[in-house]
Amino acid sequence: MYLLTAIRRNERMRRLGKTLERSAKAWCFRLLSRRGGNARAAGPETLKGVQRVLLVRPNFRIGNAVIGARFIQALTESRADIEIDYLGADTTRALFEGMPLARYHALSRSMPLRPWRLLQLLMRLRRRDYDLAIQVGEGSLTSWLCMRLCGARRTLGQRGRLEASYDWVGDVSRGHAYEWGSALAASLGLAWEPRPWMVISARERAAAASLAGAGDSTSPVGIFVGGHLDKRFPFSFWQALLGELERRRQPYLVLLGPEEEAGRARLEQACGFHGRVVPAVSLRCCAALLANLSRLITPDTGPMHMAVALGVPVVALLNVDGSRKFTPRGPEDRVLFRPAPARVAELVSPGARRERSHDAVKALPCRPSAPMDAEVGLT
Repeated sequence: MYLLTAIRRNERMRRLGKTLERSAKAWCFRLLSRRGGNARAAGPETLKGVQRVLLVRPNFRIGNAVIGARFIQALTESRADIEIDYLGADTTRALFEGMPLARYHALSRSMPLRPWRLLQLLMRLRRRDYDLAIQVGEGSLTSWLCMRLCGARRTLGQRGRLEASYDWVGDVSRGHAYEWGSALAASLGLAWEPRPWMVISARERAAAASLAGAGDSTSPVGIFVGGHLDKRFPFSFWQALLGELERRRQPYLVLLGPEEEAGRARLEQACGFHGRVVPAVSLRCCAALLANLSRLITPDTGPMHMAVALGVPVVALLNVDGSRKFTPRGPEDRVLFRPAPARVAELVSPGARRERSHDAVKALPCRPSAPMDAEVGLT
C-alpha cells in the first residue's frame, strides 16, 4: 500500500486533513473572490455556436462521479451536435466507459507531487480549443483552477464566492444531491432526470448474471459493507445482519470495498449456506454485478449511487443526518436510519417462510481482477 493511500485510509488523519483542507480553502476563496468582473446569467444563448464543450468535475468520489455524469446525458439528448469532453479523476474513469464522450481527461492526486504530469494535462486541454467549459457539480477550488487553466473561450460556473471570475453563471439546487443540476440544465434548455447515470453493456451484464442469479426467482440481495468515516456501520452489525438473512433463508452476496478487506475473514465466517463474500473485482465488474441484483443493502456509499443509476432498488442505511440529502428516492427504494439488523432482513425477505432454492449463489463468472486500485474506494 502506498504511503499516501495509507494516510488517507487512517480515520484520524482523514479528519485532520479535512479540517486543514476546509481552512485552507476558506482562505483561498476569500482571496480570490476579491477579483473578477461581471458574469452573465446562463441561458439557452450560452450554447449558441458552441461545438466543443469541456465538462469539469475532478472529484475522486464514486457517488459524485455518477451524479455528475447525468449532465453528459442531458447535454447529449438535447444537443447531439456538440462534442463533449470530460475532466474527471483517474480513480473514477472506469465509470464513464460507454458514455458519449469524445475524450476523458483524468486528474490524479499524485499530480501535485509530479507537476510535469499536471502540465501535460493542461497542455492537452488547451490543445482541444474548447468553446465552453462548464463546471459540473460543487464549486470546488480544484474545479475553478481547471476552468481557469483549460484555455476555453468561455466559462460557465456556479453562483457563489467566485462567480465574478466566470463569463456565465448558473444556479444549482442546494437541496437533494440528485437535483443539483436541474436549475442549471433548465436555464440552458436541457432536460434533467434527477438521478445518477451510468452505462453498462449487455456483455458486462451477462458476464455477471450467473453470480447474481439473474432470471431466478430467488436472486440474491447484495450487501455492500463500506462507508466513509462516520457513515459506516460496525462489523458486528453486518455479522448480525448475515445471521438474520440466514435464519430467513434469503440468498445474499456480500461486497467489500478496499478499506474493508481486512474484515473479509470475519464476514466469511458469518456467512452460512445462503450467502458468500464476493472476491475482489474490477470497478466495471462490480457495477455489472449490481445491475443484476434484486436489491442492494448499503450505507451512504458510492455503490449506492451506482445502483440507483442502474435502476436497482436500494435499502439505504443511514448513520448520520447529513446522508439524507443523498438518499435514493425511487418507488422501490427504502431509507432506514440506524436500523436493527432484524428490521433490514425483514424488509428484504418478504417470503422468508417459503422454501427457497439455493442455486443463485454460484462461482463468479467474470474473472476476478487484482484488488481495486488503492486509489479507488467504493465509498
